[in-house]
Amino acid sequence: MNYHGGDIYQYKEEKTDFSANINPLGIPEHFRKVLFEDLSCLTRYPDRQYRKLKASIRSYLQLDQEDHVVLGNGAIEVIYKTIQALPVKRVLIACPTFSEYERAARMAGIPVREEVLYDRKGKLDGPGLMNLLEEKDLVILCNPNNPTGTLTLKEELLALSEIIKERQGYLLIDETFIEFTKDYPETSIIDAREENLIVIRALTKYFGMPGVRLGYGVFHQKELAREVEERMEPWHINSIADLAGQCVLHDRTYQEATRKWILEERAFFMKELEKLTTFTFLPTQSNFILVNSKRHKAEKIQEVLLEAGLLIRLPIGFKGLSDYAFRIAIKDRASNRKLLAELEKIEGSFSRNQENRTNLT
Repeated sequence: MNYHGGDIYQYKEEKTDFSANINPLGIPEHFRKVLFEDLSCLTRYPDRQYRKLKASIRSYLQLDQEDHVVLGNGAIEVIYKTIQALPVKRVLIACPTFSEYERAARMAGIPVREEVLYDRKGKLDGPGLMNLLEEKDLVILCNPNNPTGTLTLKEELLALSEIIKERQGYLLIDETFIEFTKDYPETSIIDAREENLIVIRALTKYFGMPGVRLGYGVFHQKELAREVEERMEPWHINSIADLAGQCVLHDRTYQEATRKWILEERAFFMKELEKLTTFTFLPTQSNFILVNSKRHKAEKIQEVLLEAGLLIRLPIGFKGLSDYAFRIAIKDRASNRKLLAELEKIEGSFSRNQENRTNLT
């Protein structure tokens, strides 16, 4: 079974969804206007080559013509098709991380090795990963990593890429959350033009449109990019997604508003979480926070929060997390305050129970 955030459909009552790490600013307003003005795009087939969309992505990322953009129905499709196309013997995955990497490898019939390589502070064990490398491995890393929210420095990734290259392997970096990092775009590895490097992005998280289903990969090897594209079905990117990509990647107003929001709310959320003594968390570079409870299992915390109309992400599906860990997205100030207040209530309830037990003895 697959476990992901955003499963709000199983509940009858409306929930504030902290389980899905999506930009709370929602659909860029400029795109709303463009879409209503050009609904006629639905009456014609999309361009099978997606020329304008790819040009928008190249412009947004400041890519050269030698850099090859491959589109996908979300980042998921690019990841699945890329793994199928690569001439590798094994897939090596650093955990805890996104479970779809492992599933994609197994569906492609490729042996998988998953190892817990992020320590308690969320730092990637680079030397440990290098010691596990074999010939023709595909190494998959999420950066910033989901669910830890921690960032591996570009220099470390480049050093790892060189060693993988020497062993005729490939490095796939999932940068779905990279635009949320403090020093973006310097934190991205997208400008490192190594033939064994593949970088995956999407509109899902940063641009707040998971329903649009538009992802893309940047390849520096023309033959590999062509091999991945040939595995895609015709018109796999619908007209609305095509239009969305052309529009939002040039929307500087939305991007500036998102940057202001994440810098302010991330700092606020972590500062407030520090006041709660029964919870610890990893300082994040993304739009979500991995929290650990010292007292209650995550399922119990979720049960209490659901009564308050709040949904969090349980550790199910993340190899290496304890039953006491849970992930929460960073949202708007009002929603964040509500969740923090409920967590404070849970902490207070535990303290009162402890005090009652002490008085009885």
